[in-house]
Amino acid sequence: MHTLTVRLTLSLVLVSGSALATDLATVKQKGVLTVAMSGEYPPFSQPSLKGGLEGFDVDVANDIGKRLGVKVKVVKTDFSSIIAGLQSGIFDLAVASQSKTPERVKAVDFSDKPYYYDGVQLFVPAGSKAQGLKSLKGQPVGVALGTIFEKLLRQQGQDNVVTFSGEQEGFLALTSGRVVGFLTEKSVGAIAIKKGVRMQPAGPVVSGDETYVTFAKNSPLLKAAVNKALDGMRTDGTMKKISQRWVGLDLSTPPTK
Repeated sequence: MHTLTVRLTLSLVLVSGSALATDLATVKQKGVLTVAMSGEYPPFSQPSLKGGLEGFDVDVANDIGKRLGVKVKVVKTDFSSIIAGLQSGIFDLAVASQSKTPERVKAVDFSDKPYYYDGVQLFVPAGSKAQGLKSLKGQPVGVALGTIFEKLLRQQGQDNVVTFSGEQEGFLALTSGRVVGFLTEKSVGAIAIKKGVRMQPAGPVVSGDETYVTFAKNSPLLKAAVNKALDGMRTDGTMKKISQRWVGLDLSTPPTK
């Protein structure tokens, strides 16, 4: 999914190879787990009418904290700044629907297994005749800044890529005619359509997608504790329940081929 300063900060941290890892003992001592997410990615993270954020990722973060025996502080931040925030120790971890890429693997650590499975889909305005990305070549296609969706667009040879801070801004651009297509998670687009966004999927799923919890490098005990918590959520059905609550189907297991 998501500024010049952020990218510069991230590059400097990557070049230096430094990271302020958060260990489990520090989290336990504080009694608080600070978790980053964008808050612009419904139904995974979005503003709540009660204040703060709500969504699939919020519920997962809160359940991890419960199993670790600590409170959870969810922090809304630009998606593109999450990795730098993990590396600098601002966040203990991120539950932000992040996919694993070679670039990210060099910068942060990932949970052993994905916590949900989905697919990347192109969406176009309702009534559009577009059949996929190839039919939109040369026309403006939107995407959330810093996401795998942006990377996929550029790999597909799309040379008119318009970036947005998040999906909600992107959907508005799509329905107002500022872009002719928008690439995002299949489930995210499907939920938006159910909520009244006038758009439709175009063509087949561009690629499968798996999303992980992320940590600063060299946080083995925290990572192990979170992996154990995630395994417990899968085993006792909590992850499936969270998925069905927010998405209406079970994304907690790999899709059958």
